[in-house]
Amino acid sequence: MLEIFYNFYGLNEIIFTKLNYITNNGIIPYILQAISSIFFIANFAVFYIFTCLYFYFKTRKATNTEEYFTPIYNKLVLVGICYAIFGLTFAGLKFSVNMPRPFCSLAAGQFATVANIEFERCLSSFPSAHTGLSILVAYALWQHINNVTKIACCIIIATVAVSRVTLAMHYPADIIYSALVTFLVIIAGNVIYKILKPLVITPVKEVIVKLIFKQTNSSRELD
Repeated sequence: MLEIFYNFYGLNEIIFTKLNYITNNGIIPYILQAISSIFFIANFAVFYIFTCLYFYFKTRKATNTEEYFTPIYNKLVLVGICYAIFGLTFAGLKFSVNMPRPFCSLAAGQFATVANIEFERCLSSFPSAHTGLSILVAYALWQHINNVTKIACCIIIATVAVSRVTLAMHYPADIIYSALVTFLVIIAGNVIYKILKPLVITPVKEVIVKLIFKQTNSSRELD
């Protein structure tokens, strides 16, 4: 089963070796490493918190607080649910499947990398969290960006995927299954969101509007 669904009868290693060799030239691996580092899973949490704070202050300045806040709140909750499922799913897979990364499953002459592999966990190859997170970010932005930016998002996803091979952190199979798992996570997140929306999400939103933004609206009415 492993030979069929992961090794692809040897193609997994062959594609890795060729792509790793081609992209480890000049400054290319350093550029790819910099792009890849942006999509470290903890970075999304920081970005998410700053986004919430940004829209909090934007909502305070809005004329109709609830009308402005509701769609933003709903989207942030949906993305937050997807991110939580994503983190749990990928951590669970990495620490249960324990697939070795290329840098520790191949001989020294079979790969190149500019990454500091000394501090990397060897048995965390499956699946690629960086690739999955880039897909999740694109999903979060997709409805709010134009076609040019959508193309840019697709290019970034492909770049992150290639970077993980360049750095000898993942095999192509890890990237392919990462995309599949991420799509399943997004579907599961949307299902859970729809279930929780009338039970928890909307009531919490109404409480937030009343408690946090009530004073702002009252002050604006007095003015």
